[in-house]
Amino acid sequence: MAVVAAVTLPWALLSARADLSFGPHEARYQITADSRLTVDFGPLGKLLVPADDYLPLGLGLSVDIGQIPVSGTDEDDSHAGASERRSDRSSPDGSDGAPDGSEQGVGGGAVDALGGDIASYASLFSAPQAQVNEVVDGLTTEILARWALAVCLISGVVVAMAFILGPVRLAGIGRAFVGKELIGIGLVTILVLASVGTAVLTRPKPLDADPAFDGTPLAGAQVTGRLGGVIDAAFTAVKDFSDDNDAFYDQVLENLGTQWTTRPQTGNWSDQGMVPRPGGDEDGLYADVSTFVFGSDLHCNIGMARVVGAVTRMSDADAYIDGGDVTMTGTSAENYCLDVLDDELPDKLPRMMVKGNHDSTETTNHARSQGWKVLDDTSAKMSGVTFFGGPDPRRTVFGSGPQLETDLTADQYAQKLNDEACASDFDIMVIHDARVGAPSLRSGCAQHSLSGHWHKRVGPEALGSGVRYVSSTTGGALANALTPGPLKMDAELSIVRVDNRTKRPIDVQIVTVSPDKTVTIDPWKTFPEPVPLVAQPPQTQPASEEE
Repeated sequence: MAVVAAVTLPWALLSARADLSFGPHEARYQITADSRLTVDFGPLGKLLVPADDYLPLGLGLSVDIGQIPVSGTDEDDSHAGASERRSDRSSPDGSDGAPDGSEQGVGGGAVDALGGDIASYASLFSAPQAQVNEVVDGLTTEILARWALAVCLISGVVVAMAFILGPVRLAGIGRAFVGKELIGIGLVTILVLASVGTAVLTRPKPLDADPAFDGTPLAGAQVTGRLGGVIDAAFTAVKDFSDDNDAFYDQVLENLGTQWTTRPQTGNWSDQGMVPRPGGDEDGLYADVSTFVFGSDLHCNIGMARVVGAVTRMSDADAYIDGGDVTMTGTSAENYCLDVLDDELPDKLPRMMVKGNHDSTETTNHARSQGWKVLDDTSAKMSGVTFFGGPDPRRTVFGSGPQLETDLTADQYAQKLNDEACASDFDIMVIHDARVGAPSLRSGCAQHSLSGHWHKRVGPEALGSGVRYVSSTTGGALANALTPGPLKMDAELSIVRVDNRTKRPIDVQIVTVSPDKTVTIDPWKTFPEPVPLVAQPPQTQPASEEE
């Protein structure tokens, strides 16, 4: 068995392939033996990078760059095709629309596609570890699967042959080989030495380094083909974007640390019937409280992902909750955006999300594979609090606008969610669009809800017999503007504290990051008590057209 494993390992290593992403592109990765990272852009040419510092034993890595996807998986597309290709823009409860500015964010054909690609490439410089982890995990899984399959197949064939031949014939075959053992060992040695000599003689020539990469992570790299004619301008644009982005958020994090030391510490909880812990503590906090950091509508802004990670650590949060729209269109390449957020969060911190209309089932499936709890018309418990929620029924894809991913319109899904809420036992609802959760609040089947989508903060406020809180965009997603990079509008993150005795939200503190890099931390705002079912809900303006 050990011999079979040793013989098949090189085959498994050099034949493994993984379909992942590279910046905004789909890409296929394969291990080679040329000690180079080879990024093949097809007719444009290749990018060749020395791999001696990254891969052992003279191994290399080949990356075949594919297309930039504009929609999700085939499964996603088939779901969309099964329903009417339209957006249900009406309010699910018939009256409760979003305030003006409903879902601003990255919109349709007005988005600068080239700028989006530059932002994706720049992500490789700003947060390369997420890309490295994705490649390592993908290739390792494929190598181990191929290795195990080869060992099982060959071992199975050997065992089957031994069973068929029987012990007598096997003994005869063994005696026949004893006399030829030395010759066999000699032949194997000659073959091994010949292979090593061939590998040494055929090693590729040293790379002709492009000076455009001097002083960067790609120093020593060479560009071939037409790609060489545009690399200076393109790489300069990517590097400038990456440098500006890093500098912007470095300053934001410094300002956050300064403001955090003087932030408002406690709220007025006397109306909640809560009292300080006997003897108090260094922060003046109250007993039996869970802290959750809530973000929504990040829209691939990996710079703000750094802020999310910092706030969860500084607040000593018990969990992170995301209200959806982690990505911009939900393509497989944009799984990288979730990976960066995942890497920025503290290790082992529980994390939960719902699908937004700019995400896809590809996004949530990837989140599950990374250990996230995904609410899919289901409930989950974190820090003793039970959350219930479901995905936005729509899918927004550039160039074609919102589409329905299921056979249910937004109105129909809102009613379905209400029916499920009435049959479920939970504490807080999490839903991307507050309008979809409104019927559950009005019916009394949900007492509290957290949501996003509108890119404008609302509440916490009473609605029906419950209380809703709508977070603004954590990514600073301004309408018709590129979200990744330095902010174009305020970005917000919410710290929500929950009473572990009643399982109700107590208060919320807003952390706001502005385009001028300033950070503001608001005083704690108390959640109102749910009102009786007979109370009249507030009326708001109709929702504007969705992008």
